Amino acid sequence: MPMKANINTVAPLASRAAGKPKVAAWKHEAMDILIRTEGVELTDELHEAVTRKIGRVRQYAPRALRARVQLHKVCPNRSARQFRARVHYEIPGNDLFAEHSAHEPVAAIDLVAEKIEGRLRRRKTARLAGRVREHRAQARRWPAVAQV
Repeated sequence: MPMKANINTVAPLASRAAGKPKVAAWKHEAMDILIRTEGVELTDELHEAVTRKIGRVRQYAPRALRARVQLHKVCPNRSARQFRARVHYEIPGNDLFAEHSAHEPVAAIDLVAEKIEGRLRRRKTARLAGRVREHRAQARRWPAVAQV
């Protein structure tokens, strides 16, 4: 009986030679963004704004599982804090929460996305700095290995 092999017959350099850029796999996968509204009509524009602004945060946390977005109309009268946006960003480790109020739902989403983006940027920077510190400490412990 012939043995079946899981071997890709395409050469690995063929995609680069054809001019196709290598793109990370997480950019092709869509992250789950669950949107819940109370007192706010979820129009196509609002849905696109939420998807675009919350989805761009994905570059700082590529292993994110999902984002839960809640839009509430706090008070019926027009005010500076009429709409509230809450985001629960589920990532490995501690989840991130952010909340902000504004005069329009899109403005509230924009502000809460900036908060989440800043927190994830700080988290990623701290993680990478820890990796560099660990590498430098190891280089001090084993100078002969670091020079090779």
